[in-house]
Amino acid sequence: MKFAFVKYGIGVSVLALACSGMAAAQTTPAAATDATEQDQAGTVTGVVASTDKIDAKEQKADPGDVIVTGTRIVRPNMTSNAPITTIDSTFLKERGLARVEDALAQLPQVTPMLGLQGQRWDSGSAPVGLRSLGGGRTLTLLNGQRMDNDVNIIPGALIERIDIMTGGASAVYGSDAIAGVVNFILKRKFNGIAFDGEVSGYNHNNNNPLLAGLAKDAGYTYPRGTYLGGGNYFASLAAGKNLLDDKVNISAFATYKKADPIQFRNIDTTNCPLLMFDPYNIEAGNTKWICAGTTYNPYNYFYVDGQNLTNARDGSRSFRTYTTDDEIRVQSIDSVQRRSETVNAGGFLTADLPAGMRLSGSFLYSKIVERGFNSIDGGLWTPEAPVNCDNPFLGRQQAQAICGAAAGTTALSAPISLSLFRPGMIQNFRNATDDWRGSLNLAGMIVDKIRFELSYQQTRSIYNGASDHNWLPDQAERLARGLQVRNVGGVATCLSKINGSDPNCLPVDAFSSNTSISDAVYDWLTGVGSRRQQNDLQVVNAIVSGTLEDYGLKSPWASSGIGFAITGEYRKYRNQSAGYGAWSNFTTFDGRTSVKELGGEIDIPLIEDRPFFKELSVNGGYRISDYDVYEQLVHSWKAEASWAPVDGLRFRASYNRAVRVGVLERLEGENRYPNTLMLDLCAPPRASADGKTAQRYTFEQCSIGMTRAQYDALSSYTGCDSRGFCPTTLVNGGNSALQPERSRSKTLGVVFQPRFIPGLSATVDWYDIDIRGAFEWTRIDMAFNQCYNNKVDFFCQFYKRDPQTGQVLVADARYNNSGYTATRGIDFSTTYNLDPKRLGIADDIGTFNLNFNGTLTTKFERQFAPGNTPWSCLGYFGFACGGPMPRWRHVAGVNWQMPWVKGGIGFTWRYTGGTDNSKLSTNKVLAAAPGQTFPLIQRIPGYSYFDFNTNVTIVKGIDVRFNVQNLFDKDPPLIGWDTNYATGAYFNTYPAYYTVRGRTLRVGISARF
Repeated sequence: MKFAFVKYGIGVSVLALACSGMAAAQTTPAAATDATEQDQAGTVTGVVASTDKIDAKEQKADPGDVIVTGTRIVRPNMTSNAPITTIDSTFLKERGLARVEDALAQLPQVTPMLGLQGQRWDSGSAPVGLRSLGGGRTLTLLNGQRMDNDVNIIPGALIERIDIMTGGASAVYGSDAIAGVVNFILKRKFNGIAFDGEVSGYNHNNNNPLLAGLAKDAGYTYPRGTYLGGGNYFASLAAGKNLLDDKVNISAFATYKKADPIQFRNIDTTNCPLLMFDPYNIEAGNTKWICAGTTYNPYNYFYVDGQNLTNARDGSRSFRTYTTDDEIRVQSIDSVQRRSETVNAGGFLTADLPAGMRLSGSFLYSKIVERGFNSIDGGLWTPEAPVNCDNPFLGRQQAQAICGAAAGTTALSAPISLSLFRPGMIQNFRNATDDWRGSLNLAGMIVDKIRFELSYQQTRSIYNGASDHNWLPDQAERLARGLQVRNVGGVATCLSKINGSDPNCLPVDAFSSNTSISDAVYDWLTGVGSRRQQNDLQVVNAIVSGTLEDYGLKSPWASSGIGFAITGEYRKYRNQSAGYGAWSNFTTFDGRTSVKELGGEIDIPLIEDRPFFKELSVNGGYRISDYDVYEQLVHSWKAEASWAPVDGLRFRASYNRAVRVGVLERLEGENRYPNTLMLDLCAPPRASADGKTAQRYTFEQCSIGMTRAQYDALSSYTGCDSRGFCPTTLVNGGNSALQPERSRSKTLGVVFQPRFIPGLSATVDWYDIDIRGAFEWTRIDMAFNQCYNNKVDFFCQFYKRDPQTGQVLVADARYNNSGYTATRGIDFSTTYNLDPKRLGIADDIGTFNLNFNGTLTTKFERQFAPGNTPWSCLGYFGFACGGPMPRWRHVAGVNWQMPWVKGGIGFTWRYTGGTDNSKLSTNKVLAAAPGQTFPLIQRIPGYSYFDFNTNVTIVKGIDVRFNVQNLFDKDPPLIGWDTNYATGAYFNTYPAYYTVRGRTLRVGISARF
């Protein structure tokens, strides 16, 4: 079998990883590709390459198709001074053309993403994040042009390659390129028909004895035997035709993909949400696994005159002392994988014009619809609700307890607190996202070796989401009105309906254990919520670039001339959002901003082909951005250098100053959530029935955030619960005062390709990224502790108190410029293409590829606020750290291209290093309280997954493939919820890193005609 390896895009000076690849079989994007010619690439397994060369030999003939990542300068054999990893189309086929996000997540430089693994109403998008710095700091490109950071619009079957460049790139691309750039390069020209299809599903053996025992103890059902389901189906058809002597090409495509749901109860590791404590013996701490579920109390809860009460079990309409023994758990039936359908369609036009110019245009459309559901406890509560003392639902003893001597009269009682439940409620949701993107590009040569490019693009993304049985902003008030009821002609009727203040009010019977509120009453107390968000972007871009050796502008010690690029760009953003019904608390906003930018790059080959200086070059860039919302200009720049003393050895370095303006973070409106419980121990906690009431802080402890008069006035407040959580209005969302965050990123690397070991390539790259004034949503859950315990003034501003009563009116969790984020590490990449004949083996036994790509993270530090203690989650998981942040991740493969058939097999090893519980850190921001221990989850050990793939060409133009991921069906590490702490776990683990759906089985076919 013949191997094909063609330099392309950023090129292939170093081929560094084939996560399951057999060999590198790639095509040159600068050339028009017939669909019938691509079958050769399908006979080998995919390769991920760490690349650093640009092959632009065809730029003269094909100026419009040269797509370079990391620079606007195009010259033959251009070397990149920043680490760039390239994924080819065959690699994607092995990991699912329908699941591009899953393929990307396997690279150690990429932060894993959930994709369809989720059940929340606001899930669905699939952003790409680099270096654990968040999707907002990664700029995604489509054919070198900006796009929304969501891979759902990308037609997987049309991806030619994906370039991933880590490190700052704002000097080239503008805002957002702080962590790096991900550039999706699509095939835009077909001359024939191309079909791709695949079917995949998940297989898991439900045999975990611990989880089976927990479910049995809870009285829940338990999945047994082998699970096979969660199917993903994908089909893509692309067709194109060359016209007018191949001067014009018209191509179009359509893809469809569908995902079937997987429910909690299908898989033993997700069958029941796990608690890591005994709810009936909380003081014992993290010592016992419990199978949780939706918890409710069928007898309701009342706080009356300092007493914690509940209804009698016999339905006698009388009160008794509240006890947690009444609590009941119902098994959750949520989804591990949401039901989803996606349609992508589009077309491309390429036309060669006179004078060597090329006109190209494209239009892409995608629609994704997701459906799912959540189990909810149906709990409804109100902190202050007067009850009319002649309420027909009250028993005599209840009326006396609430009203005293006024029982039976028309008087209103003193306010009581109430929580009532309606078990077994399901919240259904539906998300739909429509994206479209149109672009037009004209490129050509101005003079020899100097080219121009003019482009315009417009994108629009519209999200519509809805769900039922939502909490309403005025739910507490509705419930309070529903408790004021009087008999009118023998019919229980709300007082507010009688006096006309609320004609829609429905009576609420909360006082008997034998009745539950009806569907009609529950629908009135809850509601359907919907939200619409639209993001628009328009970009006009003009570039002039080239090389100047023909004009004598070059170093006297080099044959190559100075390269340059001048860029002018205009971008206009519009972001709109509105909430309706139960989601009307989502603030309606319509924000707009624009930016004008001017940038330039220069590349100077200083020395070429001299002793100890095979190549020495420097590269620089500068960009000025004029945003209409800032008085001052925003600047970004880069400086890079490369030295190759001999063939096969090159050193590279770069320094970038990058920026992120945060358009959405500024334009987004404020969202307000009334009656949100927030910790405030400066107010008196309510007495609990079991005597385990939290201790109120002294004035000395609270004096940093309030006056003595406020503290004294707050002494009579009764709205807080026994833990010290009090109702307030939580505010989050955008902040128009947000300033740009700025980063410094440095890289140092070496590229090694020794001639004495043919087929071996290796790179080592050190990186350091430091972000100042970093965007952070305020960690409002930390605010009270940091303000009143650690005396960090920055956090005290987020608790807005009433000047007279001292009550917290607003907890401000909006975005702000707070502190810094810094990360540092080393990337390692190696590949070895071995032909046994080089070792003297005469028999043709095929060829082999060994490959490795790993990242060692040596620093990841954050400071949320000036004066706040910096802290690091590196090597830790859980609680304030959320998902794990391992120091080491790698992916390695061994692949065999067989001589007997046009195809091969391969194995991949994916590894995630071990992490410790963040509560075991010595950092005071992360550390557990004195005496807290976590014996159940002290550490997640290093985790290995193994994958298998094979492919073969049946006849010319038709390839079939089969692959298995998580070959040995390895269970994920178990992480549950601990007492009052959210560990950040999802599906009883961290599914972005650890597989919860068992092994993946996938079969696919590609056909080219």
